Amino acid sequence: MDRDEGIFMSKNGQFTHQAVSDFIQGKLSRRETACLLSVNERTVTRLARRVEKKGLLGVIHGNRDRAPSNKTRDAFKRAVLDLVEEKYYDFNMTHCLEVLKANHDIEVSYSVFRRWCHDRHLVKRRKRGKGKARSRRVRMQSEGLLLQMDGSPHRFNGKDQWCLIAAIDDATSDIPYAEFFLSEDTINCMTVLQRIIEKKGIPYAIYVDKAGCLGGGGKRAFFNQFKRACDQLNIRIIFAHSAEAKGRIERTWDTFQDRIIPEMRVRNIKSVPAANAYLREQFIPNYWALNNTVVPSSLESRYQPVPKGIDLNEIFCLKEYRSVKRDHTLSWDGKIYQLDSPLKHSIRGQHIELRTYQNLTWRAFYAGKPIELKLVTLPQNLKVQLNYPDPKICQGDKVAA
Repeated sequence: MDRDEGIFMSKNGQFTHQAVSDFIQGKLSRRETACLLSVNERTVTRLARRVEKKGLLGVIHGNRDRAPSNKTRDAFKRAVLDLVEEKYYDFNMTHCLEVLKANHDIEVSYSVFRRWCHDRHLVKRRKRGKGKARSRRVRMQSEGLLLQMDGSPHRFNGKDQWCLIAAIDDATSDIPYAEFFLSEDTINCMTVLQRIIEKKGIPYAIYVDKAGCLGGGGKRAFFNQFKRACDQLNIRIIFAHSAEAKGRIERTWDTFQDRIIPEMRVRNIKSVPAANAYLREQFIPNYWALNNTVVPSSLESRYQPVPKGIDLNEIFCLKEYRSVKRDHTLSWDGKIYQLDSPLKHSIRGQHIELRTYQNLTWRAFYAGKPIELKLVTLPQNLKVQLNYPDPKICQGDKVAA
């Protein structure tokens, strides 16, 4: 197959093809492949047969870009939802369908109607029932296949609220990196993942919760800086639906809080730098690595080396965009900047990429190349510039005189 045929394949499709190819070559077991792709083992077998037969196109569904034969007209869908929103907004799904059929001669399947109402946020929520029975998940076969990453906010020094962000290897329980921060935010999570890659390599996938800084839900799910950085390095993000799903890292926090807090108290450790030094130089190598790590089933490491020419600092940074105005200025962080560049043509309306790095410095880029910005100093108000005193104070002085 030509290389051009894979241009239109999504990141998810490329990851699926890579995982199935590794399964065919014997690098991954059927269970590990099913876990990484979030499918059952029979689906892995079907995908492997299609990849062997069609290559990269084998992971593309046969119905892609095809409209369903039973697709409902959009006008009919809008009319039904408008009726529900106006008159039957507090009915449950089954009750609403019965009323629509009896009073309006409208027949729609339950699954389709439920999906329509979810899209319009018209679903009356059910009471939460009992949870499902869960089974123990077997470890991955090799290190680097899956990292569980999470943050633990706690008063580790007995006074201040810190957040310990770390990752644990699912195959070995090794902690490649951990660090104390003041909060669990995007830039701090990026810092931890970058240190892991610099030390070990690029992991196959990471298992995280649905925190907003990790892109798990809410308005930040569609564009998230952490997800964007992982996509650039082809790291698969798997979101856990419960704390029990990533129990390995959750149990790690119990051990850390039970041991680190009294150890820091005895050593009189009160600051974040001192706590990080103790964590990385003593606790993890002298206690955790000796007592809690295990030998994986396969000694082959699945960490991938960083490709040549890739600067991790340019990936693990915050990237935002601003439009260029007619006078070649842009607004950023409450200030106005002039483009200081020898451009011979206007780039009005184009987007300038602003990258904020982990040390809180920032740079501007246009078309992937650095561009200089010059701060525009706005004239001050005349009253402020002359530093007139407050009229009330003047009146008070006059009366006193």
